[in-house]
Formats: sequence, structure tokens, C-alpha cells
Amino acid sequence: MELAEIEQRTRESLPQWAAAELVLSLIEKGGSGRIFVRVREISSDRSIIAMHWGLDRSDNPRFASITDFLLRHDIPAPAILARREDLNMLWVQDLGEIDLGHLADRDWTSVRRPAYEAALRSVFALHSIRESEAPDDLPELERPFDVSLYQWEQGYFLTHYVERFHSAAVAEKLKADSALAAVCEELAMLPRALVHRDFQSTNVMLLDGDAWLIDYQGLRWGLPEYDLASLVYDPYSAFTPEETEDLICYYFELKRQAGCTESTEKYRRRLVQCAIQRLMQALGAYGFLGEVKGKREFLAHIPRAKERLLALAGQEGGIPALVELLE
Repeated sequence: MELAEIEQRTRESLPQWAAAELVLSLIEKGGSGRIFVRVREISSDRSIIAMHWGLDRSDNPRFASITDFLLRHDIPAPAILARREDLNMLWVQDLGEIDLGHLADRDWTSVRRPAYEAALRSVFALHSIRESEAPDDLPELERPFDVSLYQWEQGYFLTHYVERFHSAAVAEKLKADSALAAVCEELAMLPRALVHRDFQSTNVMLLDGDAWLIDYQGLRWGLPEYDLASLVYDPYSAFTPEETEDLICYYFELKRQAGCTESTEKYRRRLVQCAIQRLMQALGAYGFLGEVKGKREFLAHIPRAKERLLALAGQEGGIPALVELLE
């Protein structure tokens, strides 16, 4: 959809802006196949975000119903200001331009850590909705994390990362390793909660001292530690080991305050396994987006993702073969 049509549809759908002088600017955002445009009224400098999506992905049309659900349950998400779902368009609250990734060079103690802790509090509210006590107003979700989805993530990794950047022979050796299947089975047996599924630095906006979730159309049942791993081992962000530990401990304390009596050892083992799954999925995505979709900028994230994957693979609950074959 061209900017001229987005402007026209904005004037039609928001009558208060019908005669306003508007400026439209395209926002570059990820690999979801959606178009985001900031629409700003010159006279007042107020703005909104226009979003247009295609039907090539099953999760994109679910953004509206999931947003409604999150807001009903007091989980920070942008308000929807207008809808034209017949045109695959929404207009949502503009949360500004500052996401967690923009804080990369800021002081950890005074700036970054408080922002990341706010993000963890926001997503913890989502994780508090358990599958065993699913609310009646739950919208349609993406497929849950089960054995088949964990296996799919591993296959995605083997096909689009290992085969492309190592070799088909290495991919076959990894595929035959029983530790990969064991991780799928172990994670799939655990109780599930609602998870964001892509909870990384560019999907948390910071506004007025709060952390707001975006890009949550992949919402599904899964393990909260998958989201935690997505944030603290995010290939888009750099952390020292001490900073990573700060966030891991902070999230565990949130669980404690909510009544969790689980041991630290079980929590950390599950986090390692979820992190390995997440990083395999991310490496597969970088290979697919970079080599198949031609979005070469994603390839720059491979070295850090690989480094973090190998560091985790040798820990308790990990997959030693990843180190042996990919290092």
C-alpha cells in the first residue's frame, strides 16, 4: 500500500483529521511483512501509527483481537484508535521511537537496568495468565509450544543456519543427536502460560516511565522462560555476564513474590533449554531472512547469536553437540 492511499484512508477513518495537514513517514520495522507509517498532524504535532498487513502470515490479522485482550487484562499495549480490517489496516497509539535497544550505550544501573526491569514486569503480567486457568475472553492464538513446535524450531535452525553456514553433513549429525529430541520432550511436559513469543529489545517501547509491549501477534501458550531468554540473550543487545545475571535474578524474584516455590536449579535449567531453543530459532530466522528474503542486515546478528548459543549449550540441560560441531 502506497503512502498516498494510507493518507487517504487515515482521513476517512479518523474524521477529526480529515482536513488536517499531515506528514507521513515510513517506519522500518523487522521482518513481519507489515507496513508501519507514522502519521503526524503538523499544527499540533500529535501523531498516530498506521499499520497495514498482508495475508502471507497467519498471525498478522490477530493483532487487533490480541490487543483488545491485553488491554482488558491491564497488560501494557498500544490503544487501537481506528480499524479498517476490511483493508487490513489499523491505526494505533504512537508510543514514540524509544525501544529498549535505543538504550544500548546508557548507564546500566541508572538507566538500562530499570528499563529492562520494567519490561520484565510488563511481560510477567502476561505470564501470569496460565493455560490451566485460561480466561473466557481469550482470542484466537497461534499454535502452542509443544513437541512439534520445538521440533520445527530445531528444523528451521538446521535448514536455514547449519546447512547454509556450516554444511549438510553437520546438520545431519546434529539431527541424529538424541539431546535435541530430549530438550523438546522435556520442555513440552511443563505447564504453559501466555507468552509473547518474540520478546526482544525492539519489541518493548519505553514511554512515560513505562514499558509497553508491541509485535505480540504471535501470542500463544508456552513457557515464560522462553520470553525471558528472548530478552536476556537477545542477539540485538549486548550485556555483560553480570547484567544478564541481574535480569535472571530479578525475574526469579518476581516469580517468588507471586508465590512460586520452585528451586533455582529447575528454573535455571529450564531457562538454559528455552534460551537454546530461542537462539536456534533466531539463527534460522537470520539465515532465512538474510539469504532467502534478501534482507542482508539480519546476517549481522549471526555472530552474537552463535556465541550465546554455544556458551549455553555446554551448561546443565544444554546440548554439547552444538559446541562440538559448530564451534
